[in-house]
Amino acid sequence: MIKLDGVYKPEEYEDRIWKFWQSEQVFESPRNPDKTPYTILMPPPNVTSKLHMGHGLGYSIQDLLVRYQRMQGKEAMWLPGTDHAGIATQMMVEQSLKKEGTSRKELGREAFFKRCEQWKDTYGTQILHQFAKLGFSCDWSKLAYTMDPNLSQAVRYVFVELFNEGLIYQSERLVNWDPVLQTAISDDEIEQKEINGFLWHFRYPIHNSSETLTIATTRPETMIGDTAVAVHPQDERYSKFIGKKVELPFTHRLIPIIADDYVDQTFGTGVVKITPAHDPNDFIIGKRHQLEFINVLHPDGTMNEEAPPELQGLDRFVARKKIIQGLKDLGLFVEEKPHKHSVPHSERSKEIIEPRLSLQWFVKMSEMAKEAAFEARSGSLKFHPDSWKKTYLYWLDHIQDWCISRQLWWGHRIPIWYCQSCQHHQTSLLDPDQCEQCGSRDLKQDEDVLDTWFSSWLWPLSPLGWPESSKDFDYYFPTQTLVTAPEIIFLWVARMVMAAKKFTGKIPFSDIYFNATVCDKKGRKFSKTLGNGIDPIEVIEKHGADAVRFTAVSLAPLGGRVRMDRSDFQMGSRFINKLWNAARMLYSHLDPHISLPPIASFEWRAHEAWLIREFKTTTEQVTQCLEQFRVGDAVNHIYHFVWGGFCDWGLEAAKEDLFGDDETAKAQTLSILSYCFEGLLRLAHPVIPFVTEELWQKLPPQKDWDRPKSLALASFPDPKTIPQAQKMAQSWSKVQELINQIRSCRSQSAINPQTKLDAKIYAQESLKDSFLAAKPLIMRLSGIEEMSFITEKSIQEKALAAIGEGFIAFLPIKGHLDIDKEVQRLQQEEKRLSGLLKGIEAKLANQDFLARAPKEVIDENEAKKMKFTAQMKDIRDNLNALT
Repeated sequence: MIKLDGVYKPEEYEDRIWKFWQSEQVFESPRNPDKTPYTILMPPPNVTSKLHMGHGLGYSIQDLLVRYQRMQGKEAMWLPGTDHAGIATQMMVEQSLKKEGTSRKELGREAFFKRCEQWKDTYGTQILHQFAKLGFSCDWSKLAYTMDPNLSQAVRYVFVELFNEGLIYQSERLVNWDPVLQTAISDDEIEQKEINGFLWHFRYPIHNSSETLTIATTRPETMIGDTAVAVHPQDERYSKFIGKKVELPFTHRLIPIIADDYVDQTFGTGVVKITPAHDPNDFIIGKRHQLEFINVLHPDGTMNEEAPPELQGLDRFVARKKIIQGLKDLGLFVEEKPHKHSVPHSERSKEIIEPRLSLQWFVKMSEMAKEAAFEARSGSLKFHPDSWKKTYLYWLDHIQDWCISRQLWWGHRIPIWYCQSCQHHQTSLLDPDQCEQCGSRDLKQDEDVLDTWFSSWLWPLSPLGWPESSKDFDYYFPTQTLVTAPEIIFLWVARMVMAAKKFTGKIPFSDIYFNATVCDKKGRKFSKTLGNGIDPIEVIEKHGADAVRFTAVSLAPLGGRVRMDRSDFQMGSRFINKLWNAARMLYSHLDPHISLPPIASFEWRAHEAWLIREFKTTTEQVTQCLEQFRVGDAVNHIYHFVWGGFCDWGLEAAKEDLFGDDETAKAQTLSILSYCFEGLLRLAHPVIPFVTEELWQKLPPQKDWDRPKSLALASFPDPKTIPQAQKMAQSWSKVQELINQIRSCRSQSAINPQTKLDAKIYAQESLKDSFLAAKPLIMRLSGIEEMSFITEKSIQEKALAAIGEGFIAFLPIKGHLDIDKEVQRLQQEEKRLSGLLKGIEAKLANQDFLARAPKEVIDENEAKKMKFTAQMKDIRDNLNALT
């Protein structure tokens, strides 16, 4: 007898099992020429990160795939790592310095950099420790960090190569400027927020005229930098003004009135102020018309020396109010209208972005983008779901050059040196000590650092030793699968493809899986602002890691969104406990010192053949789903086999043998149950690794079983090796149908489950033998006291009728049921269903509905029609039997 605790207590098992995996080096993946490698690179979380439910889902899916492939006999390597997170880390350290009453500028660059390193060493691996709580089977011996020396050298190599090819260049461009962080950020690092703002109308006086032009704007503070006023060339209202000039209030500068097709005649007044240094569209117009570019803001968002003295040094929004009041004082203010519009905000600082003219470093992307797009169009690069391919291709087909410089101190410093003597700039793999042009030793390195994504786009390459000659790189690259969030398809996914193609000629992975976005029950993304997130650690402490993993993966569709709250994890917890209780019952009959005979040595009974067939079918379904990246479907197949197949039918059918005196029958039952249970533990291990490892280790060793030191290293069930007896299994399926129909009749008529009924069964000859052979089980599982067979399809007494294909089971209910009341109930239910059915049939007969309704809505109505039709038939059959 093998004794298990009465209740599964994950807190007593999971830490111990994790330590066992680590001490036995179960997840290490040495290069093995005899095995096919399977590689997943963990999307490196920021060193500032803490575990959230998005991690819980995405990384659980990665672990599931890695464990599955490891059990398929591949050399599966999941490489973990962290990202230095330039902006996020600098923010955290600067906040810490502020509390100390100092700043990075007071510390100086070198001391500040050391503080960032100290912060990373103290807090940067917190999330990795949390990953251990979820049992993630990474090869922790290969842990990488984007600022490790070898990874930093790869960054330097790529910069130098691209610079020497002319693909990295410096230019003054309009960028997204974060006034809090005082750095440029990319388009992909801003979020558009709709705000209730205003549209202000005011007048510009036309030079040497008493007339004015009324313009409308949402940003009056930028008017100081206006260098033109534009109208549409075909707008008859303003055609006479084209070529004239207006006088800019406060500055008294004269600026031209130009014509440009960009102007929307229907918006505002049809007259637009043009500020080329502070608006992306105005920037293009400024280039087109060769206008002056005037920057009116300091990096911190305050007004600079281009503004009138009374505005200089004021915050942009304070200056806005001053300018509006000033226009009123000058008699140039017209009106203020409420205006809801979208405004870009920084994802990091949450501050409103300021478009700002700035000298930055860029990478030319067009040629690399064409290569990356070709791989998707050719089918070499596969997307799951496939709908994301369209998004990927659209971005690549309309790609802009990448601004890679950031005005930060934490990160990979741009390897450009400026000669202070001849102004030449240069780069190299090693820090230069003299100017390559004039020989001067007076060199100064660029102050900026590279965008964090510039190191991250090398993630499939640099952690494996590239660009140096590396056996790891030769073995593990290209990787196989990338699992990531769809919101970084541009920031990271596409760029990794471009980098790998550019420098190796190969795609970095063949399959891209976009996991679902985790939302609350209202469909809102989890966020700190809303306070609607779920802390996975809290859920682990309450329900265990397996429950978190199982629930998250089973709920999540491929792509799309998953709505989740804390109560959902009770489902995973119940499932784990169901599995534990099934093991308790089975193990209580097993002797740990006795090996059971192989199942092939027995002549199976129908219910045993059915259970083995269900195990085989489930294995086929799970394998197919995992190969197709339908991980949620795979988990749900496991759930239904454990709950419905093994527990509800397998164990229930086995109870008479388990608790009986026939030792031969008991040995057969235990062999078959153990065979299926050991198999389902291997089947479920990738998604719920802790409980399956614990239960698997306690199973007595069997002669024909694969028994490595850990379940993680065992073979995944192979459906081709699972025997079956299809005909016998099918006969048990009919027995189940009979039992289910009897149970359904009893339930619908609210007959107490403890009440024993008689059953008079009419059955086709092909079924009669199966029912006779299973008679004891049928009686026990359906609450039947006496069971007999009849040759007619009717009986003389009033009864409920349990009807299936090829059989009718009459259940006389005299003394057990108020027949008149039951007839009345059935008639009312018949009337209700009839109304529902007529409504659905009318809808499905409506050609307009069929033409306009989505397919899923039509399918849903078709399913309802079938369901209600079947229910109507059951009700009418029972009415006939009762009346």
